[in-house]
Amino acid sequence: MRRQHDIVALWVAREILPHEGRVRAWLTRQWRGAVDVDDVLQEAYCRLSGLASIDHIENPLAYFRRAAHAAAVDAIRHRTKNIVSMTEIDWFDVLDESPSADRVVQGAQELGRVGRLLAGLSDPCRRVIELRRIEGLSQRETAERLGVSENVVENHIVRGIRRVLAAMAEQEADAGEDAQEQKEVRIDKLRSH
Repeated sequence: MRRQHDIVALWVAREILPHEGRVRAWLTRQWRGAVDVDDVLQEAYCRLSGLASIDHIENPLAYFRRAAHAAAVDAIRHRTKNIVSMTEIDWFDVLDESPSADRVVQGAQELGRVGRLLAGLSDPCRRVIELRRIEGLSQRETAERLGVSENVVENHIVRGIRRVLAAMAEQEADAGEDAQEQKEVRIDKLRSH
């Protein structure tokens, strides 16, 4: 399963990320401000990253557009939902919005991991990703702040995210190999007793 996840992550980096600019422009034209394009793209990436297999995808750009379109439709539906009945447990969830302790720890660990991966990027590449993905600036705002063209921003985003995804996949593969080696050592110890 981990190997398939790595394959999907690399596929997203290679086949989907280069199309982000085109899909962003298409969403902007298609939805005319009715949805937050950054949120829709993030949701589309999450959906693509969660795929169990990519074997059925013949046209990555078309698939990315469909995923983004579905995410936009879901965002609109979510916003326009009528009053929803809530159980007593749901009300407690609304009142206590703080994440559980294990989610806080997990989030801090992931944030540290991403920070270390970003630190390995070139300064311009890292700065573009920070401005776009962390500070939430648009591509145009990022380009203006850095004094570069929007194409340069897009290229840095694509290259940087590809490198981060590849490094994450490599780390996960290494962790899987380490876990397998530890399992084999435990088995050998059990057999020797």
